Formats: sequence, structure tokens, C-alpha cells
Amino acid sequence: MVCRKGFYNPLCWIFLYVLLATSCGQDNATNGQVGQVDSLCADSISPDTSLLVEDEPLHLLRIGAVGDLMVHDYQMKKAYRNDTDTFDFSPVFRQIQTYLDENDLLIGNLETVFAGKEKGRKADVYGYASFPYFNAPDCFAATLADAGFDLLATANNHTMDSYPKGVAATLDLLDSLHILHHGTARDSAEREKLCIVERNGIKVGFCSYTYSLNGVFVPKDKRFMVNEFCKYDSAKVSGMCETIRRLRRAGADFTVAYLHCGTEYQKAPNRYQRRMADSLHRAGCDLILMAHPHILQRMEILPAEDSLPRSLVAYSLGNFLSSQVFHDSIPKDIGALLQVDIVKKRDSTFIKNVYVVPTYNYWRSDHIGVLPVVKAHDNPKEVIKLRPKDKKRINHAYDDALRVLRGTMDSTLWSIEDERYRLAW
Repeated sequence: MVCRKGFYNPLCWIFLYVLLATSCGQDNATNGQVGQVDSLCADSISPDTSLLVEDEPLHLLRIGAVGDLMVHDYQMKKAYRNDTDTFDFSPVFRQIQTYLDENDLLIGNLETVFAGKEKGRKADVYGYASFPYFNAPDCFAATLADAGFDLLATANNHTMDSYPKGVAATLDLLDSLHILHHGTARDSAEREKLCIVERNGIKVGFCSYTYSLNGVFVPKDKRFMVNEFCKYDSAKVSGMCETIRRLRRAGADFTVAYLHCGTEYQKAPNRYQRRMADSLHRAGCDLILMAHPHILQRMEILPAEDSLPRSLVAYSLGNFLSSQVFHDSIPKDIGALLQVDIVKKRDSTFIKNVYVVPTYNYWRSDHIGVLPVVKAHDNPKEVIKLRPKDKKRINHAYDDALRVLRGTMDSTLWSIEDERYRLAW
């Protein structure tokens, strides 16, 4: 019997021990114990099976996380099929799909709502809308489900773009597609529910919060609809940290927080992002993800102290899918798929490996999609045919993404392997 990722069951060792011991010419004793064996044979095959059982990882889980999932008007116009009055987003993840399939739990930041055709605050793109009041076609949610997204953070500055009805319609659609979500709620009871997802015998606790609602006023009787810590209110930040502790008490082996905060288009995290990361770390959060800058920002390992484990922080994973084309748009086309391997050993759960797949948004006549940067750079024949402009931008991304993610870390902690970056943990 073989456990996932090549960890062998100790019964296999016991079987091998008995088999090879017998081949050394010794008979079993009548009491069922293996008899005395040749010393060479014993040295070769006699592992301490009790220690093997103690040391063997019991469960493995790979969490994949991406940044902003957005639908601008360029994407809708390219995906629109005039003959059927429908949209086709099916090609957008085709080039990155093999990497998405590697994850046991795939998380993203949903930065749009699904209010329905002609039901958003604006309806200027075939009945839907993008910036500043996003409302995407329902079929984009179906594309996310088909791509393998399991869990979406729904608290962000565009959550209320179509008011409370848009929030409820979005959650109803995600439920119908069996996509889990956290950050918004249809009633106060849903707001109080904890989000704990079990995969491969590991329970992952998840929460999502936003620092802003773009000034949209939420009626007093609807305050339950969005997890927010607007203006970095200290009481609300404390409540967010308490959610992490509640997840632990409820049985979560590993906790993930996804915050919407930071300064747009800035390559360095601001002081509020750093403060939030420190607060969540002290609350015991294992993996801290952030979005809103729309470009990559550095990663950081917060050290273990007292009873607190180390925390991994990704201050911004950038745009995973968008079509922002304002000034200096190259950084807005570069994002990342973070992959974190989790191991559970009896009463201990911890990070084993950390990988980052840098990504690039390419444009075609009928879609805007996502490319894996390292693969496109090193093996361009294995991806969609690239235009000269794309090649130039991918070369830039190949050099710049690692530098940005590394930040002030020791450069020797980072390497490139298997068409992705690896952070030594």
C-alpha cells in the first residue's frame, strides 16, 4: 500500500522484512517471531518499524491560491458570441490548466459579482458591466468551476457593486456550482458560520475580509453581508483574528486568511498590510494571502515564536485574470499561482514545500487567457503561439517576478525547478 506522494505504509516494510529474512535461510520460530538472521541481511533490511510509524506523514495536501479573478469589458467583448447572444470563456485557463489540476484545494479572489443580466448598477456591456461597477455573466462562474476552483474569497472593494441583491445572487450562483465561498453572507446566521474544508484528512479553516467597499453605504440591517475591517478599525481587526482562533477551536488543522487590502499598483506592501500580517500571525494563522494591489508584491516568512508556528505571507499575488490596460500595464498582466504543500503528522500540521508559478495574461481575438511564465519562456513550443509583444513581456516577467516575490529574502532560498519557483521552507 502506498500513501500519496510516495510515503510508504510501514506494513510494506514489515512484509519486506519477513520476506527477505526468510530468503536468508531462517525459519520462523514457533511463537511467530522471525528467527536469527545473517548479519548482512539484517543490516540491509531491518528498519525500526515503530519509528517509521511515528515519523510517517499521515496526510498530504496541496493548496493552490491565485490573486484577482476579474472580468473587464475587453474580456466580455472578446468572449461574446453574437450569433447566440452568449459568452464563451472556456479558453481562458486552457494554457494553465495542468498547473491548476495539481492542487487539492484551489482558492481565488473573486473580484466581481454575478447579479444577472441587466440587474447590475450598470449594464453597458451586453447587459453586464466592468469597472467601476463589476457584474459578470454567470457563465464565467461556470468556467471557474470547470477550471477546478474550490473556494473563493468574496469580500473585496467591489462586493457591493450591485448592492445587497448582487451579493445574494452571487452566492446563490456559487452554491449552484458547488463552489465554496467566504467573505459575504445572505443572512446573519450564514455570517456566523465557520468555513472549514476537509481534503485528504486535513481540515483547512478559511476566512476572507476586506478593508474597503469603495464608499458604498451598507444599510444597518445588512451589515452582516460583508466581512470588513474598513479604516483598519482595531475592534474589527480583533474580530478577524478571533475568527482564526475560532477556526482552530473548531478543529482546523491549518488556517488561511485572504485579505483585500493594500495600495493599488505599488510593488511594496504598505504599513497596514504588514500590520495585518503581524496580527494574523500572532493569532496563529498559517497562510496569509492578500489582494487589491493588482500587481505582484513580495512574500515573507514570519518566524516562529513561543507557541506560534511560522506563517507564510503573500502580500499580493497580482492579477490572475484581468484586462487592465492603463499606464504601465505590464505589471498588471503578471500574477502568480502559489502552491503550498501541507503535511499532517498525528497532532502536528505544517508547511512542507512552497512553489510559485508566475503567470501572464495574453490576448487573442476571441479570449484573454493565462500563461505559465517559466514554461512559456523555457519551452515556448509547448504553449500557444506567442506574438513578439508577448515574448518581450514574458521575458520581462521571467526576470522581474522572482525579484519582486523574493523581496528582501536571502536569494539562496529561491530556485527554479519543474517550471516554477521554489522557496526553501
